[in-house]
Formats: sequence, C-alpha cells, structure tokens
Amino acid sequence: MNFARLIWLCFLCSASAFGATLSGRITDTEGAVIANAHVVIHWDGSGSTYLKDNIGTKQDVVLSTDHDGSFSADIPPGFYDVFVSATAFSPYCEKVRVTEAQKRPFKARLKVSAVTSKELD
Repeated sequence: MNFARLIWLCFLCSASAFGATLSGRITDTEGAVIANAHVVIHWDGSGSTYLKDNIGTKQDVVLSTDHDGSFSADIPPGFYDVFVSATAFSPYCEKVRVTEAQKRPFKARLKVSAVTSKELD
C-alpha cells in the first residue's frame, strides 16, 4: 500500500469516527433530480480556534450525485462551503454547519444556465 493511500485511509477512518454526515439531494427548479452533479465540500476554518465543534478537514471532499440526485459524505463537524455544479445549470454555493446530530438533509435547486437556455448569434 502506498503512502498516499494509507493517509487517505486514515483520513476516512478518522472522519467516520466523528459520526457527522452531510447528505442531500440536488434537483432543478422544477423538482427533477440531477444525476451526476458535481459536489465539492470545502471546510471553512474561520473561527475554529474559538469554536470547539468546528473540527473540519483540510481536504476537500469531492463527489457526484447518484441516479437519484443524492449524495452523502462522512465528515467531521464544522462549517463548510458546499459547491454544486452540473452541465447546463448555473453553479450553486451555500455555507452549512454540519453537526454530529445532523437531521436535516442538504437541498439545492439548480437553475438552468442562461447561456444554455438561449442561442447566441
């Protein structure tokens, strides 16, 4: 096993030990699911010296939604920026707080991009 894989395995084990999960569903403005949307979860370390539960991770979590528009990531508690993008849609970003007792799923409704909805001369 190479060193990078070992580090990644240690990260995954430590992240799941915290018990926090960010899961959600990505849809369009009409409510249709968006499969294969690109989701990036980026920790916002601002104030982490003052907030004990803003543990976070310095590694961005990058994943794609499944056929049902859903995603799930085990991450340490903290404040995160969640970036979502998909072909033909305008990108979406929201700051969220993830806790060990996370109950409410993350939801994003992407709007069709103006560039893809009209033909340019």
